Amino acid sequence: MSVSPPLFNAAFTRAIFLQPLLKALNRHYSLSPAQLDIPEVLYREPMRLIPFSDINRWLENMERQTGDPAFMVKLAEDLTFREMDRLGEWFLSSPELALSFRRINYGTSCLQAGATFYGEQSGKFIKWCYDNHFSHGRGRLHDSLRMAIMFTNTLRDFLGHDYQPLNVEISGPPCGEKALRAFFGCDIRWNAPKTKVWLYVSVLEQSNQHLYQSQRPMMLSNLELDEFLNMPQPHDAAKTVYEMINYSRCFGFPSLDTVAGKFSLSPQQFQRRLRLYGWNFTSITSYVLCNQAIQYMQADIPIAEIAAKLGYSNVQSFSKAFQRQRRETPTQYKEKLLERMRH
Repeated sequence: MSVSPPLFNAAFTRAIFLQPLLKALNRHYSLSPAQLDIPEVLYREPMRLIPFSDINRWLENMERQTGDPAFMVKLAEDLTFREMDRLGEWFLSSPELALSFRRINYGTSCLQAGATFYGEQSGKFIKWCYDNHFSHGRGRLHDSLRMAIMFTNTLRDFLGHDYQPLNVEISGPPCGEKALRAFFGCDIRWNAPKTKVWLYVSVLEQSNQHLYQSQRPMMLSNLELDEFLNMPQPHDAAKTVYEMINYSRCFGFPSLDTVAGKFSLSPQQFQRRLRLYGWNFTSITSYVLCNQAIQYMQADIPIAEIAAKLGYSNVQSFSKAFQRQRRETPTQYKEKLLERMRH
């Protein structure tokens, strides 16, 4: 039986998952997020959700800005989970490869929706797989290379810098083949349906001489944990629309045109789909911004700063909108909220 595609077809990645790539681009090409048309706020808020359609566009822009179709291979040494702060440390601070393999495969479900990370066993081989149905064109090639490199660097963290996978499959056309063969140290299959890094099953079973250990425990507050687990799936229409409106704050106060465009829909198409669920763009946007305001209040951010973060032109406009939703001024609500949190 065929399944109808979602009315709001989008998948999200957290800003923290881009950190290794953005840091490496700055080190090797002196490219800043602004030069790549990436909102600076995403660098300051690592848990912020980003639609993969924008990431796909940014990956294509990276190729244009660097002037190098094989720019990923020049960044290879720096593309590691270690560059993802405490979360990356948790992925890699295991005494054995098998546990880190599982942490990455399952933990990334909280970092990227619409994509799959898993191990595929075939006899004495296991293939470390990545597949993203929301990547396409040149963006798909660079996304595939990024993950194949990060998988390989993880294996080398445990098995030594000279470790070479048995085979690598890339979802895209040949690109910088000589340099990439030198990096991976094995044959590369291009235009593959999925990204795969091949290794022997026995590699996961043996004990590893792993020298990298976390220096800090990954302690998350309740608020941070709620945010970490808050990953919408493509079939969840309400959550997908909510997060797309929230993301559009990166470009100013959320507008109908901006949010519709992120879904590759016209404003009229977007409004018709909202009405199928009984939703109205103005009311759902007010709801999203009010909820986000409360999260900022929990972090004890000043009201004026919250208004600016939400894209309001002034505090008075924010206060009126918040009162319509919660029947209290932001200041009144925040005082009661923080008092409850203290007790």
